[in-house]
Amino acid sequence: MASIVDNLIAEHRRLERLVSLLERQSMLRDERAETNSALLVDALYYLTRFPDVNHHALEDRIIGKLLEKQALDPQLGNELSAQHATLALLGNELIRDLESMVRDENMSRDLLEFRIRLYAERLRHNMAFEELTIFPAATRHLDADDWSSILQASPDRPADPLFQTPVNERFVQLHRVIATEAECGCEEGDM
Repeated sequence: MASIVDNLIAEHRRLERLVSLLERQSMLRDERAETNSALLVDALYYLTRFPDVNHHALEDRIIGKLLEKQALDPQLGNELSAQHATLALLGNELIRDLESMVRDENMSRDLLEFRIRLYAERLRHNMAFEELTIFPAATRHLDADDWSSILQASPDRPADPLFQTPVNERFVQLHRVIATEAECGCEEGDM
């Protein structure tokens, strides 16, 4: 079902805006460090709660179905699943490290900024890798019954709390910053 792949690609485009924000911002320095740190906490919280739990889980089910049908090289499937696990682990570690830095608990700002940029690059790489491998394979090899079983494994996929209307209250400020930087005129609505 191409619409599922199209939705995943649309989610990637929205995630790319967040990744770009993480890379561009000097989140932890300057006169806006406190505000920037709060935005960073929200960004990492979002990444560990929506993409890691919902978006990547759907992609993992697609990978599983492709592997079951022998329509994807097992090494590629394992690599993508490992990337998802690594992203989830790193995201949670970054939240913990950011909290440590905010409490002045011996966390180097330079090291944390480097790790945030590395995390952003890994997320960008993961999205590109998926778009080059699993999405074309899924479009070619999965039929309506396959898509139905993939969706039935998680029938209540929640709406994206950052990029859908209404934006979850926790993410309003982050949404506004991303929308302003994207110059999309969508500060209050969908991106």
